[in-house]
Amino acid sequence: MIKKLSIVFAALLAVMSIHAQDEKPRHEIGVSYGLGVSLIGDGIGNAIGTGIFEIGFSGYKWTNRKEFGTLGVEYFYHLADTPRAAIGGIFTYARYGEDVEKDGAKIGERTRTYMTLMPSVKYYYVDGKNFGLYSKAAAGVMMLRAKSEDSSKSDTDSNFRFMCQVSLLGIEAGSQNFRCFFELGAGEQGILLAGLRCKF
Repeated sequence: MIKKLSIVFAALLAVMSIHAQDEKPRHEIGVSYGLGVSLIGDGIGNAIGTGIFEIGFSGYKWTNRKEFGTLGVEYFYHLADTPRAAIGGIFTYARYGEDVEKDGAKIGERTRTYMTLMPSVKYYYVDGKNFGLYSKAAAGVMMLRAKSEDSSKSDTDSNFRFMCQVSLLGIEAGSQNFRCFFELGAGEQGILLAGLRCKF
């Protein structure tokens, strides 16, 4: 009797093991770096900086732009009934800096920091074992902090704005659990972004 139960138990374990190997990972975590942050966010930052320094009225000019780019962290969960579809969230961080000049001389600096949290959805057109082709969309809230300093004053302003990301084309390749990816889109993650993701 014990021998028969052992055989049945071993057979069940073998079937479960095969089934587990066939199942695709449900969770994924990715880290990305993007260039070309959205013109919407950049326009908001310029508007705040304009208010602080009264550009156009006082003769101030921004030069020597320094761009950190956009760092993104994302999580997605693949739905059980529709494994090609996934829901999750994206967090992004971007920072920009410029020198402030007046009459051709540097008098200070201005920095803008963007932090955005966006719920997101993703759909795979191709979801193979080593390759994927997808699109994704996200929308949420961005916090913008602008700080301007010169020899006589220091001003800081913070605002919250609606922000989004639409990646029309995403390509990923690698193993079933670790892949590199590239995306072309527009929004807070950037126009062109690349990164690594882990699926489990």
